Amino acid sequence: RYPELATICRNPNTLILYPGAEATNLEEVAVMSSNPSVMIIIDGTWSQAKDIFYKNSLFRLPRQVQLKTNYSSQYVIRTQPTNTCLSTLECAAVALSIMEKNKSIQETILHPLQALCSFQLQHGAQIHHSKEHLLKNGLYDKPMPKNKRKLRRMELLVNNVKI
Repeated sequence: RYPELATICRNPNTLILYPGAEATNLEEVAVMSSNPSVMIIIDGTWSQAKDIFYKNSLFRLPRQVQLKTNYSSQYVIRTQPTNTCLSTLECAAVALSIMEKNKSIQETILHPLQALCSFQLQHGAQIHHSKEHLLKNGLYDKPMPKNKRKLRRMELLVNNVKI
């Protein structure tokens, strides 16, 4: 259905940035690779990205890579599931800086995001802590989910279990 995407996904130098048990640390790939790579980055909420990844068999063809950094999100005006979850823009910036071995790429790409957050904070927006932080510190003010699967995921967040 998408011949251009199929061609890209079948290219041995194509990577897909999506976390999981099969994913290799991007920093290890960058050290070993001297060939230019194409990287597919899925944009959307976690739920949307998961659906896109699993419903499109082409996305299982490229080598799966993930970011294993202690980088915290600078997108502070949005609630993240955990302290280390990043927006798509942040993932792209970190991934490009790793692949290009140039930290200034990350700083350049993220400068507008920092400016956006700063502007919104100056005009009434509030800093949002991650759901993980709120749960661990007893600050989560929403009703607990009735769905057992969602409740279990929240328990795992509190207990530092990788989801």
